[in-house]
Amino acid sequence: MGQQQLLLLVLSTVIVGLATVAGIQAFSENQEQATQDALVQRAINIGNDVLAAHNEPSQFGGIDLNDDPGEAKVAQAAGYGSSATGIPADGAGDNGQCAITKTGGSGGATVRCNTEPGGDGSNQASSSNNWQSATVTVDGNTGNVSTSFINSNSL
Repeated sequence: MGQQQLLLLVLSTVIVGLATVAGIQAFSENQEQATQDALVQRAINIGNDVLAAHNEPSQFGGIDLNDDPGEAKVAQAAGYGSSATGIPADGAGDNGQCAITKTGGSGGATVRCNTEPGGDGSNQASSSNNWQSATVTVDGNTGNVSTSFINSNSL
């Protein structure tokens, strides 16, 4: 082979290698964003279910968040069984879990979803760990559902 052909072969190999690395990096970033989106969506859905259970009359299985009904009762009234932790966060990977916590007798509840390995969804991500979380706060008095999220990989 001539020198020019060898140069073109090496140059083609380098270009293909760089394109492959860029594609893998883009896939990883999109996967992280999809996981975060799934956590936020699941937390919002659960938060809206909790708010709907709060707005439902008690005769029809509703709860009053102002009466401090307990987390298990809130989860059951919202349609998530008798456990307020370990609720699956579909689409957020194998470790995606959610948890419902009651905020005293203030008429509110908090829904937290995360990708903590082996966790139950109740912990908040921080810069010291390598997982994502989304938190939804439900205010039964005003009907507001607010969100916050942390992608600890970007902190």
